[in-house]
Amino acid sequence: MSMYEQQNPVPLSHVSRRHADAGRPGTLTGAVAVAIGAAGLNLISAIGILTGGMEAVKEQIAANSGQGSDPVTPEMVDPGSERAQSLYAIYSSLGYSTIFWSLVLVLLAVLALRGGRVTRIFSTVILAISVLVKAADPFIAMPVISVVADVPFVVLALVAVVLFFRPASNAFRKTSGPGTA
Repeated sequence: MSMYEQQNPVPLSHVSRRHADAGRPGTLTGAVAVAIGAAGLNLISAIGILTGGMEAVKEQIAANSGQGSDPVTPEMVDPGSERAQSLYAIYSSLGYSTIFWSLVLVLLAVLALRGGRVTRIFSTVILAISVLVKAADPFIAMPVISVVADVPFVVLALVAVVLFFRPASNAFRKTSGPGTA
């Protein structure tokens, strides 16, 4: 057949990929499921921060009333004070940013099902930064629901990071991605 002869196009249904019968590795599917579960726990924690934020602010101010001053109870803290309002703004921004990054994590995790390395790396970065933020929980006043959701979140985040980069997950895109035949 010469270059100038008419060639029939091959329908996309007949194009085969190497290892197409092997399918997506279970470690990648598991990593995505665990990452989505972690994002759900992160959302619960954020909702706890937003709903119980002022109580946590009062506890934080009462615990750190100042050097040499009389002890303060959370009930004595004025929620309208500049200190309380500033601290509440910090808690609120933490809650809203947690919601945003949790939703981004869900999107990236779903896209990671295709086997993309970049989406797995960005998901891992979000999980790692979230774990570092959760490490501050023992040192600041947090609503109880947030602390309860943060403990399993840390475990799920670490499991997701490990599963995202297991050898089967790494090899998936290389063997079944676009451009391979």
